Amino acid sequence: MDNNNNQYGQNNGQYSNYQDYTANASYQAPPDDRGGKRTNGLQIAGLVCGILAICTSCCYGIPGIIFGIIGLICAIIGNNRSKSGVGTAGLVCSIIGIVLGVAALIYYIWAIAYLNEIGYLDMILQGM
Repeated sequence: MDNNNNQYGQNNGQYSNYQDYTANASYQAPPDDRGGKRTNGLQIAGLVCGILAICTSCCYGIPGIIFGIIGLICAIIGNNRSKSGVGTAGLVCSIIGIVLGVAALIYYIWAIAYLNEIGYLDMILQGM
């Protein structure tokens, strides 16, 4: 008779008062471990302007300086919102673009002044 009671779910042993509370547990999403490492649009804009600053710094330096300043501002504002490698790369590229633009501008000013001093610039302009 004991076997019939256990067969129909009646347990007379020590676990007769066991309650399964896991059936009502709600699903918990895993924690978001990305934190503040998400890239925002200003960081990407800063990186793009920084790369353009490096590439255009040889054009008399002025476009490189302009793109560098715009990229620096975008990267700084973007990094204040969230930190990521893209924002840091934008800062670095913008600073390099500004330095190269200033160096190119100084070089071209020096070259034009030197050519004017030796009279070569007047000769070129009169020949046109």
